[in-house]
This record gives sequence, structure tokens and C-alpha cells, in this order.
Amino acid sequence: MVLGGAPQEMIGLVIAMMVTLLALTAVTFVWKISVHQAVAAGSVTMITVAYGGWALLGFALVALVGWSRVALRDHTPAQAFSGTVLGALLAAATFAGLR
Repeated sequence: MVLGGAPQEMIGLVIAMMVTLLALTAVTFVWKISVHQAVAAGSVTMITVAYGGWALLGFALVALVGWSRVALRDHTPAQAFSGTVLGALLAAATFAGLR
């Protein structure tokens, strides 16, 4: 991507996704964290960093994803909440620093 001249935000996005994937993989070996929640929260967080606070409204959709994961009994509320927090924090820290 760097050699091809990709925009810095695209490079930051991919690096943030890789960092999140590595962290989720490490956690999943010992506890079932919600990857769906991490991806949803991370996406909304990166959109917010890139385009402003109005994008925080997207967390309403993140809440719906979390509700569905718990309602389907694929995750506990703690697993969904932890995925949300981890995804948002890693996206904010990684993407904001690289864009």
C-alpha cells in the first residue's frame, strides 16, 4: 500500500484492523470475546476520528449488534461489552495515531 501510494488514512485503517485482529486472537485463546462487537465498534470509532463527532450516532447500531449477539446466545453481555470496548480503544489509539 505504501509503495502503491495509498492514502495515509487507508494505511492507518488496515494497520488498525490488523492490530485489533491480533488482540482479539490473543484474547480468544483464553476467553470468548465478541469479534462482531469489536469490528462494529472499531468501525464507528474510525469513522468518528475521520469525519467528526456526528458519527458517534453509529454506536446505536453497535448496540443493536451487541443485543443480537446476546439474544442469539452467542455471547454473554460481558463478552459483547468487552468486544465493544477493545475494538473502540484499539481503533482509536491505532487509527488516530496513523492518519
